[in-house]
Amino acid sequence: MSDWTDAPSTHLVNRLTPVPLAEREAIKAGPADKATHDRYFDALPLFRQVEIGGAPPRRDAIETSARVVFWNTERLRHLDAIADSLAALRPDVMLLCEIDRGMARSGNTDRVVEIATRLEAGYAYAVEFLELDLGDVNEKRIHAGETNADGLHGAAVLTDVAMARPFVIRIDRRGDWFDGARHEPRVGGTIAVGAEIIVAGVPVLMVNVHLESHDNPAARGEDMRRLLTRIDLLAPGGAVILGGDFNTSTFALGDRPRDPDRWAEIFAADPHRMLRPQSYEPLFEIAAAFGYDTEGCNVPDRPTTRRPQGDPRPLAKIDWFFTRGLEATAAQIIPAVRENGEPSSDHEGLLVTIAPLGWL
Repeated sequence: MSDWTDAPSTHLVNRLTPVPLAEREAIKAGPADKATHDRYFDALPLFRQVEIGGAPPRRDAIETSARVVFWNTERLRHLDAIADSLAALRPDVMLLCEIDRGMARSGNTDRVVEIATRLEAGYAYAVEFLELDLGDVNEKRIHAGETNADGLHGAAVLTDVAMARPFVIRIDRRGDWFDGARHEPRVGGTIAVGAEIIVAGVPVLMVNVHLESHDNPAARGEDMRRLLTRIDLLAPGGAVILGGDFNTSTFALGDRPRDPDRWAEIFAADPHRMLRPQSYEPLFEIAAAFGYDTEGCNVPDRPTTRRPQGDPRPLAKIDWFFTRGLEATAAQIIPAVRENGEPSSDHEGLLVTIAPLGWL
């Protein structure tokens, strides 16, 4: 049976259709079953929309190779530090996920508009989740008594280059966050947002991806298959770069050990498990079957998570670039650090240079 999420959505708007506070409160107070989630998910227009805004393009195309960043910005809470890092790097295209709009935890501001203004970039922004509360357990404690202005959490492509065919792909419509069992009631699910940009005369689909951390590796593999099948509706066999938080932790979130002794056993059996997750995560094999590669576009054996000082959790490599029909060079990891040494995000940024095959 077909579903509207079986194809990318290309409905472009100047502003996502808001969900008023009273409606958000009514959703939260009502039934929390999957059928109710699906009713709202299917009915609320913003889940099918891509917002186009920011500065008008300064270039029609990237004439030579392109420098592309992916960064999970953790709500874009520390906007100044991340904007400064990006301004210093001067990438051609930025794929940023976990961007708040109107959330108390990030100052009830419009984070995508703010960073696009700072970087003098245009953007394509899509919503991952409509947040029905203040966030996770810690965020609810810190911001107790406050109210979200908009309650949106999403992802964007930012660039000063003309973007063609912006789209959003709804990867996950399972609604597993809705009932509050994960302590953060939400409508929605993971997404990919992207657009086509000309690089050295070749149209390249630039795609910003987020897969679900709570799911197990098999489920992430199937989400990857769903994603790549839908990308092929847009660019069958074409040049594509995926940048994303693929959450390749080799576990479902709830299955990760909390006992240091258990971690010691895991690392004794495979010391490289968290930095070389390929044999544990089927999504790599699935991507290869679709013609995608991770060689050259990632820094090997380096973690992409960042923890505050003293945090005992092991670091992992969960953020990746995948490319098809492209040559990739000069892969780098961007430190997620503020001036005071504290993290600007719980993820490092990724940077790579790409060009059509045979161009470099």
